[in-house]
Amino acid sequence: MMNGMAIIDLSFTTIKQELPNFIYEKLDSFSTQSNSYHHQPDELRTLIAKKHAINIESVALTAGSDQAILLLSALFGKDGHVFTPTYISYSDIKRFGRFTEHASLDQNNYEIETSKIDGSSLIFIANPNNPAGITSKDRIMELVTNNPDSFVVVDEAYGDFAGESVIDEAAKHDNLVVLRSFSKGYALAGFRIGYMVAQPTVLDELVLESTWFNVAYTSVGAAIAAMENETYFAEMRASIIESRKKLESSLQQSDYDVIPGYINATLIKFANESAATSFVDYLDTRDIKVNQGNGASNVGLDKSFVRISIGTPEQMEALQEAIDEYSSSVTR
Repeated sequence: MMNGMAIIDLSFTTIKQELPNFIYEKLDSFSTQSNSYHHQPDELRTLIAKKHAINIESVALTAGSDQAILLLSALFGKDGHVFTPTYISYSDIKRFGRFTEHASLDQNNYEIETSKIDGSSLIFIANPNNPAGITSKDRIMELVTNNPDSFVVVDEAYGDFAGESVIDEAAKHDNLVVLRSFSKGYALAGFRIGYMVAQPTVLDELVLESTWFNVAYTSVGAAIAAMENETYFAEMRASIIESRKKLESSLQQSDYDVIPGYINATLIKFANESAATSFVDYLDTRDIKVNQGNGASNVGLDKSFVRISIGTPEQMEALQEAIDEYSSSVTR
């Protein structure tokens, strides 16, 4: 640490703001009932179903999106496909079958191919994408329609940041599974809770496989508290988006090559790995940690890319000061 300051870790896309007390106040009644399994608690599934205007039978709780990704990979990952750069957990497919990456970033434009992928059994797409990019609902549904023999899994872990969703389509397509998480839009990453939306017949098989991997009942309480305070988290997300746009605008004004993003992070493309490393190393001297290349979060990025997560206002102020200093001292 420099000058006694704490390290600012902006390498992961967890929400940096502290959780409000109303989350913890809700946990007592759930903690006292945690001496038993609570398989797919209706009290949370009901709130989720109401939020998305769908049937409760179309909702299955998971221990975060990662459990759903691993489960889907195990069951259907004989021939899996992803659109890179994207979230690294999709490479779980490698444990169970073939894993094919479809490079989808052309210059600064992220665009997926929606035609039929011959032989595919499982297709993952993050929307909005981590680290950058977003796909329209129409193109997502083209992908689903053109691949009737594949499970198309649309990971909307960051969906609350962008508003683009295909959840309402899940009841119409038996090869569509939508993932959602409380980790990002509700800042509950440590509680490990998310959910899948799909046709009940599809969920029956998935839930049967995960019977003894129930979400913690205290996590159910935290998620309920979050959903009962939607306004608070909507304002939190709006503040994060504002901070991201402010950072991106500042970077662009300083001639950095910014890839359009729709999550709580910003992606920068440098001329080469050396230039990116110089930037990252300088931030490191200021005790600011960012993600270079794939790091621990992505697949499909080389080391000329740097991803910066959005922190608290104080963290972003320190980051901006460091970037300004670097920009004034280095010719890119």
